Parts: sequence; structure tokens; C-alpha cells
Amino acid sequence: MLNCVLIGAGYIAGNHVDALLKNKDVRVVGVVCRTAEHATPFIEKVGEGCRHYLTIEDACNENKVDFVDICVPTNLHEEYTIRAAELGCHVLCEKPVTFTVESFDRMIAACEKANVKFMAAQVVRFMGEPNKIHDFIKSGKLGNVHFFYEKRLCQHPTWSTWHRDVNASGGGLYDLNIHDIDNLYWNFGMPESVYATGWKSGTDCWNHVATTLTWASGAKAVCETSLEMTGDFPFSVEMRGTGDKGTFQYLLSAGANINDAEVNQKFTWYPAGEEGCESVAAAEMDGFSGEIDAFVDAVINDKEVPIKAVDVRNVIQIILATKKSLEENCVVKI
Repeated sequence: MLNCVLIGAGYIAGNHVDALLKNKDVRVVGVVCRTAEHATPFIEKVGEGCRHYLTIEDACNENKVDFVDICVPTNLHEEYTIRAAELGCHVLCEKPVTFTVESFDRMIAACEKANVKFMAAQVVRFMGEPNKIHDFIKSGKLGNVHFFYEKRLCQHPTWSTWHRDVNASGGGLYDLNIHDIDNLYWNFGMPESVYATGWKSGTDCWNHVATTLTWASGAKAVCETSLEMTGDFPFSVEMRGTGDKGTFQYLLSAGANINDAEVNQKFTWYPAGEEGCESVAAAEMDGFSGEIDAFVDAVINDKEVPIKAVDVRNVIQIILATKKSLEENCVVKI
């Protein structure tokens, strides 16, 4: 049984604690946050044996802590990762893990020095439809990929205000866009170049972004992100890929935010040279449980985590190249 301390008591921490409680090999022994008031609902959900702590150090002084699950604003990730590593705790850290390569290198150096594992919680990699799409590409079902499109459009989160602070969240470019950039990297590897256009908010956040990515293989993709949709615009996701063997399209829509309404999904395959189309069934997968279960398995069995540090670092580099392109209106070679 592994003892876990949850760092943070906000919206995303709620998703994490639900997944932690489903894992039979995990015991949540503490919640670290600034106030007992925010921690109380989590402690009540976990039940006996879980307490509120003001610091990781306090939690580790009273418990044997095997790993921490970091769910605080992005600008705090480096500090908490390094402190946890120095205390001998493995680290699961919400995305985006940080804003710069230099910051990430410091985080990984601390974990390597302490001989603890680090994994980024890239939840999309553990969802059913993205995994099915990954299989389409890697198995050759699409054939040679001609073009790929991803979008993730939503309104600003209603559960917090820190997403509007570029110093805390990085804005949509980091907080939302990273889901699809990581997914494209997972499927195609490191692109050769990016070109991006977008709109920056009054708080200096790039919150509307459209990026064209090109790979040495000849594959191309457009990734569209918005954290500033208006009115009743629903949380919307699309993934579409076309190759010489066919085209798939995956569509998802929900409420103003993804948990505000029933999620509607449609996944369709259009084989090349044939009439009609067919619905695609993907395995039902709880992404939050999937990432936590994979991390816990790596810790218990001393295995490499499925999302490697080099992959996280490369995704940060793609985001930084996108930012450079937005700011300088140019194609950026990676």
C-alpha cells in the first residue's frame, strides 16, 4: 500500500482524489493546501486517516509518504516537485508541468538526485478515443497520413480565476493547448517546424491559438485552441485524420465546461474507395484513473513511467516554439 499526499484542493484535485480512491494500492493520508476550509471536503471524502496539512514537510513528518500528487497552479509545480523529491517522495504532477525547459530540467534533476520517479499527468493519453486513434496511426490503418486536425475549444473555467493570470497558468497556450500538442507528439514525434497565429487577452494570455505543425515524414497538422469561447458555446473537441487508406473523425461536446452536461461523442471511420462509413467503438477509459494507476504501477514495480521525462521536455519545447511564432509572426524550426 502506497501513502499519497494530495497537493492542492481545487477542481482538478477533485478529479484526482476520486481516481486515487479507486486504486486499491493507494491510501490518501493528507491534503496540503492553504486553508482547512478548502481541504475539508476532500478529507471527508477520503475518510479516516486523512488530515489537512499546511506544508509537504508537515505531512511527511507525521506519515511515511510514498508519493505526492501535485494539483496546484502551474507556477507552483517546480517548487513543490523539488521539495517533494528532497523528502524522498515520488511525484505525479498535473499538466502543464512548468513553463520553460530550464525549469523542467531543475525538476527532473531534483528527482534524479533523490532517485524518485516523476510523471506528468497527461490525461488525454489515458482516454479511450485518443488511444483508438493512436492505434489507427501506429497500426497503419490510416496508411500514409496526409493531414491531421485537432481542436479543443471552451469557455474560461468557472471554478477558478487563476487561469486568467499568465504568470500562474500560462493562459490557453499552456493550460489547454498542451493536451493536443502532447497528443500530436505522442502520435507523430517531434515536428520539424511550427507556425502559429492567435489572439492575446488583456492579461497577456495567448487564449486563441491556431498552430500548423510539419513533420519530416510529410505529415502536417493544425491544432486549434481557445479558452475564450463566448455565450453558451459548448466544450468541444475534434480529432480528424486523413491518410491514403481513409479518414476518421472524432467529435465531442459537453456543457460550458466538460463536466457541466452530458458528454456527446461520435467516432466515425470513412474508408478510402468505399461508400458509406462505420461507427468506431473505443474502450471506455477513465483518464484520471488511467494515469494514476499507471504511475502507481510504475512505483510499486519499480518500472519506467509511461510518460517519460524526455517526452515532457520535448512537448514544452514545442509550446515554446509556438509562443515564439505567435510573438514574432514567423515559422519556427525545432
